[in-house]
Amino acid sequence: MNYQPTKIQARLQLTSFFSGAATMILELTGSRLVAPFFGTSLIVWTALIGIIMTSLCIGNWLGGSMADRTPEGKLLGRILLFAAVIIAITAFASNFILTKLQELELNLYMSSVIASVIIFSPASLLLGMVSPFVVRLALENVDSSGAVVGRLSALNSAGSILGTFLGGFVLISLFPSGVIMMLVSSLVALLSVIIYTGAWRMIIMLVLAGGAYASIKFGLPFTPRGIQVDTAYNHLSIIDYDAKETRAGRPLRVLVTNPEAAQSLMFLDKPSELVSGYTKFYDLAFHYKPDTKRILMLGGGGYCVPRYLFSERPDVKIDVVELDPGVTETARKYFNLTDNPNMRIFHEDARTFLNRAVRDGFEKYDAIFMDTFSSWISIPFQMTTVETAGRLRELLKPDGALIVNIIAALRGPKSGVFHGIYKAFASAFSTMMIFPVTFPETQYAALLQNIILVCMAENVSMISSESGSKYASLLSHQWLEPFVPDAGIPAFTDAFAPVERYTLMQ
Repeated sequence: MNYQPTKIQARLQLTSFFSGAATMILELTGSRLVAPFFGTSLIVWTALIGIIMTSLCIGNWLGGSMADRTPEGKLLGRILLFAAVIIAITAFASNFILTKLQELELNLYMSSVIASVIIFSPASLLLGMVSPFVVRLALENVDSSGAVVGRLSALNSAGSILGTFLGGFVLISLFPSGVIMMLVSSLVALLSVIIYTGAWRMIIMLVLAGGAYASIKFGLPFTPRGIQVDTAYNHLSIIDYDAKETRAGRPLRVLVTNPEAAQSLMFLDKPSELVSGYTKFYDLAFHYKPDTKRILMLGGGGYCVPRYLFSERPDVKIDVVELDPGVTETARKYFNLTDNPNMRIFHEDARTFLNRAVRDGFEKYDAIFMDTFSSWISIPFQMTTVETAGRLRELLKPDGALIVNIIAALRGPKSGVFHGIYKAFASAFSTMMIFPVTFPETQYAALLQNIILVCMAENVSMISSESGSKYASLLSHQWLEPFVPDAGIPAFTDAFAPVERYTLMQ
């Protein structure tokens, strides 16, 4: 006998499907709400997923108990409507809450968990109540209970799949996070009306729908400072500071992709000048190999280094690998990036590029600049390994220099990442030179800072100071004490690169 759903069963199936979609869109969008304040590190993702899953679990339990006591569509409609209102409030209040939470200056663990509990737990708990409630209302007799439960569970999972792809591939690329939240709120309110109609419910749904429309047209309040850009991979903040707000006394523009640090800085009165201290150390490539012409830059950001190099050395050729096309577009719009016949841009993961370049036999480079570690807590492990070092070595000319920017410490509890990377890269390069950028003195070795690692395949003098040369100030930062990597820290490999273990040490 063919299954013919009744009108109420069809409504319940729609509710099961779209509540699953709403839940996944909420979770994906949640990462974008939090990103401007606490970043997108593994810590933040763990807190977000863990709290939402916990809330869904509690919601499942409570929803099932309530459905047994009061198996009425009216109650389910109220739960959905309440969830819609909570999501709408979250859309408008999240930035304000996160700003206040950020001002408390708690550690990242506490901040991420508290933020997830306050902002995402209430809505997730209510959405978690929907699934068992729908099943209870759909059950007509015990004989068909397995089929009913299986059908509704499959629909809920299918909705979650749709929400995952719709949120990740479409909505986040088209709308700001707050707008997506309002759209989800309106969807959940519509489900409430589908389950249990009523004039007052229609009024509230219309208000929420109006709020979604207004948020799309006019934006949402409590926006963080600066221009906010959502790309397919990240949330970007472009912040301008006037001369009175900067140490240099000059107007400054900053690109922030992670709140732990500024990723790119540009003086508005002279865009070609380098601002960040560590970026100036890439000039060492021309000290060690004066005839450097062909350069590979892993990590584009605001394209500050290519812009500087072309202003100083117009004849160099640069290949830039930047994962996020949205970052490149932002650099074009806000950081004076212009097309140059001597620059090629590859939008792909840096490790994928290295694998392909080695496989396809790319022409070797005179120098490789690696700037893929955006902060202390945001380290793509696949770029720290022995295998990565091997590919970099294959793409570098025998007398060329690999210059890597690492955020870590040389000694102490925050040095594990550096030691693991050092060991991995030492497997492919015979000469390893260390340049602490901010605090080159021995007594500051345990402080977190930018550390420049210069790797060369040829054996060169480890002491390379040249008083009077234009590189003298950079060379004066070289770490000249013997450096022995911690024997207890392994060389990172593709199979085992526990960068999170060492970055979690505070």
